[in-house]
Amino acid sequence: MAVYRYPQEVHDFVKKWAPKLRDQDLAEACNREFGTSFTASGMKSFRGNHGYRNGKKQWTKEEYWKYQTRYPKGLYEFVRDNSWGVSSKEMAEMVNEKFGTSFTPGMMKQFRQRHGIRSGCTGWYQKEHSPGNKGLRQEDYMSPEAIEKTRATRFKKGDRPPNELPVGSVVVNSYGYKLRKRRMEGALWERWEFLHKAVWEEHNGPVPEGMVVTFKDCDRLNCDIDNLMLVTRGESATLTRLGYRFDDPDLTETGLNVIRLKNKVKERRRV
Repeated sequence: MAVYRYPQEVHDFVKKWAPKLRDQDLAEACNREFGTSFTASGMKSFRGNHGYRNGKKQWTKEEYWKYQTRYPKGLYEFVRDNSWGVSSKEMAEMVNEKFGTSFTPGMMKQFRQRHGIRSGCTGWYQKEHSPGNKGLRQEDYMSPEAIEKTRATRFKKGDRPPNELPVGSVVVNSYGYKLRKRRMEGALWERWEFLHKAVWEEHNGPVPEGMVVTFKDCDRLNCDIDNLMLVTRGESATLTRLGYRFDDPDLTETGLNVIRLKNKVKERRRV
């Protein structure tokens, strides 16, 4: 005959309240009701052994700070209530002084981010912010020595950056395409052009609307005119989707012809 350590009343109590209480609260309630000596881990084991499910899976913020043991009691509330307008460095110093912790500014920044505590300190000038030197002459906020130091590095009218590339320079961007510089002045895409597109246009004229220049051998650095072909945006997407792009230029052209043939068949069937 099986012998149970706890009477049936304890089982009934735990079964009833387990879906509504955390193990810590359930253990305390059971101990008050029946004089047992459950701990939170003991209650968890008891529930697991007898199949009493705990329905509370995700802790609320209040429950987390009630049961957590990593930080001193009251630390979260102190940071939450005193953070606005206070930098991470200042808050770390305040917390360390009050609670005897060893927060660094970086740790405090992560702590506030992790727990959704905002300080309002963005690190950049806010809208309508007035610069500190507004309306002042350089001599009003810089010493003569400091002003003299700046003369050697000041840009003068007509100066060009020492690392500026000349017209005709070719670079590779982060996407692996070659760009060629075509002029010194203007916005980015006024000064630079995609080399493969420029090579195609030099041989065939402007690229028509809705068309793109692509590479037969999938090598974006190979901008030789024989390696370039003009396709519609839809054909380019289909080449990629069907895996018809190959290192072999002939295979890629064959794939393009297959796509165009299928498109012709669809057009005929619509008629």
